[in-house]
Amino acid sequence: MPNNLPVMPFIVVILLLLPIRLGVQSLKKLAFTLWLVGGIVLFWRGTSFLAESPAIHNVALLAGVVAVALAIGFGKGKFVLSKTSVKNIERLNQFSEPQRPISVYSLRSWIMIALMVSISVALNIFQVENIVRGPINLGIGFALIISSLAYLKSFSDSKATAVSN
Repeated sequence: MPNNLPVMPFIVVILLLLPIRLGVQSLKKLAFTLWLVGGIVLFWRGTSFLAESPAIHNVALLAGVVAVALAIGFGKGKFVLSKTSVKNIERLNQFSEPQRPISVYSLRSWIMIALMVSISVALNIFQVENIVRGPINLGIGFALIISSLAYLKSFSDSKATAVSN
C-alpha cells in the first residue's frame, strides 16, 4: 500500500503565507472555511477507513463504533471546540487593521491543529488498523464540523447588529 502524502496541508500553508491582507469578515470566513473543510475531509477519511475495514461485515460492531465516534465528536465539537471557535471570533473582532491570512488563528490554535495533523500522520506511519483510524478521523471531523457552526452564527449575529444600527 503506497503512503499517500496529503496535499491539502501544503495548499493551506501556501494560501496562509500569501502576502495579502484581509479584513475581519474575510478572516472569519477563511477561519470558517478552513475549519469546515478540514472537518469534512477528516469525516470523509474516517468514513473511507471504516468502509475499507474488515469490520464492515459486522454491522453491529460498525454501528457501535460509528455511534461512539459521532457522540464523542459531537461532545468535543459542541462543548470544547465551539468555545475555541468563539474565542477565535472574539480575537478576530479585535483587529482594527487588515491582517495576513496566517492571523486567521492564534498561535495556540495553530499548535492544536499541528497536533491533530501529527496524530493523523502517526496513525498512517504506524499503519494503525482502519477500525481504529476510521472512528478517530470520523470523530475529529464531526467535532470540527459542529464547531464551525459558531462562525456561521457570528455571520448572522454581525448582520443582525448591522441591521439594528
